[in-house]
Amino acid sequence: MRIAQVTAFFKKFQPETRVCVATPANALPILTATDLLAPPHRQGFLRQLSSLVSVSDAHFQALYVTPIKHLAELVQQLPASEAHHHVGQGGLLDHSMEVAVTALQLRRGYLLPPGAPPEDQARLQDLWTYAVFTSALMHDIGKPVMDQHVELYDEQGRSSGVWDPWGRPMPDPGSYRVRFARERRHKLHERVVPLLAPRIITPAGLGWLAGDHAVFAAWIAALSGVIEDAGALGEILLQADQQSVARNLTGAASVPRVATTQAKPLADRLLTGLRYLLDEGALPLNRPGAAGFCAGEDLWLVSKRALDALREHLLAEGQPGIPSRNERVMDELQQHGLLIPNQDRAIWTADVQLEDWSQRLTLLRFAASRLWPDPQTRPQPMTGRVTSLADQENPPAEAFSVTDLPLPVVEAEHAMAVTQLAGTEGEGGGGEGSDATRSQPPGQGASPQEATPAPNIADEEEEDPGARFLRWLAESIDNGSLEVNTPRARLHVLSEGLALVTPGIFRDFDPSRWQNVQKRFQRLKHHRKRSDGTNIWDCKVEKNRKKSLIRVILLPDPQAVLGVTLPPANPAVFLLAEEPLTSAE
Repeated sequence: MRIAQVTAFFKKFQPETRVCVATPANALPILTATDLLAPPHRQGFLRQLSSLVSVSDAHFQALYVTPIKHLAELVQQLPASEAHHHVGQGGLLDHSMEVAVTALQLRRGYLLPPGAPPEDQARLQDLWTYAVFTSALMHDIGKPVMDQHVELYDEQGRSSGVWDPWGRPMPDPGSYRVRFARERRHKLHERVVPLLAPRIITPAGLGWLAGDHAVFAAWIAALSGVIEDAGALGEILLQADQQSVARNLTGAASVPRVATTQAKPLADRLLTGLRYLLDEGALPLNRPGAAGFCAGEDLWLVSKRALDALREHLLAEGQPGIPSRNERVMDELQQHGLLIPNQDRAIWTADVQLEDWSQRLTLLRFAASRLWPDPQTRPQPMTGRVTSLADQENPPAEAFSVTDLPLPVVEAEHAMAVTQLAGTEGEGGGGEGSDATRSQPPGQGASPQEATPAPNIADEEEEDPGARFLRWLAESIDNGSLEVNTPRARLHVLSEGLALVTPGIFRDFDPSRWQNVQKRFQRLKHHRKRSDGTNIWDCKVEKNRKKSLIRVILLPDPQAVLGVTLPPANPAVFLLAEEPLTSAE
């Protein structure tokens, strides 16, 4: 009997014959709730919804179907986001209905309220189910109010002004166009949802929710986006939202659609994620300490900061197949031509200058058209410049930890190619040193510091790499080919010993196998470890009111180890205590 009644009920959601309306180009017609809920996949949502709640037909229509109809009339065929999930026509309605159905499915695994006696859980079962449904259905209805501008047109296709979503639904008949606000505030759309609740839920439904203070408090917190205060209700809503977003972004079939779409490749999802983070302001632009800088037709993003934020965002959405390392993300972006490479690498080193602020950073470079295909949506260019150091060797991906700091007085990641490893034509034969240097990107020449050539690796395979490095270091200091205490030096004398800037000094010795050299050098145990057993110390560089950070390995007794005479301590470089420097403010 129940199935027959439900089938008869949904027959009412059939398309009606409508009056012809003159629709301007790219505008969408304003539809009734019946039209909007008629597509098969939305009918499927309604049928699933009916099977997930245990109320009478009259209560089902009043408490569940009526809010969906009100929501449909409000959001029409608006998208859920500009460049993220559910971006197509009707994306907001589809996402809202899908989250509501998914939340009710998840609700079956919860005993609500948690920890209450069984008799109270049974008595409040339907109320908690209704709280789950309504919070899930309405969680994004603040987007048309805060994030979108809707231009209305009358039956003749003439502009009738901007829609005021605080007033009444869009006037039918008519049409509309939508654009996203450029200066929207991150997550403000969540805060306004409780104000819109009376537009969606009937007075009877609101009264029912408000009748239990515990339910109502959790419900208000969930609607407002304060998930941590919403308890189990917040957990359900967060999971349902993440599942819907992940299904849409990965191309998985949205429940309960019959037709499936092809899974979206990782590169497309990475690009979509970057667009979302930029549009939401999670990656601020064009100011001192920003995550990115728009210069001309290019967008430069601080590599580690942007990649960390992107991976964290995609993982939080529950997307599968997200790499655990930034290097893999860079490879994916580079392989699919989504960023502008620096010869054969993804990373650029550049000086960024904004008025009286400057900083040397490792950056990813994108064509602005990749992230903002519509030129009208792009941010204004920065009032400064980005100067690439493409003629210098870029730092490896493993050395990104200091890229968010101001331009160092002592440059921690200044990369030098030791051209003597390659030697002249015929020198070194086919040895490893020659091969390693020939593999460098073309155009990378001699170092500003002409350090003593490293020992010929091909001829000294029996000698430990750490010992070779130590001998090379002593010889280069002794003959003056390695600078000490200068702004671009790899070596700085401190009161605590000799600071070896890492990984730069090891890469100067052997660009292709510097990591192995550093490990073998550390095994010699000439250096001083930190109290936690790690090898790398932080040094603050402070000169001319500029502050920065370098990472070093500390030799506490360099004269005994190296047998060389060193200058006095560098007054601009200070070894930090066990707490690392996290800000150069």
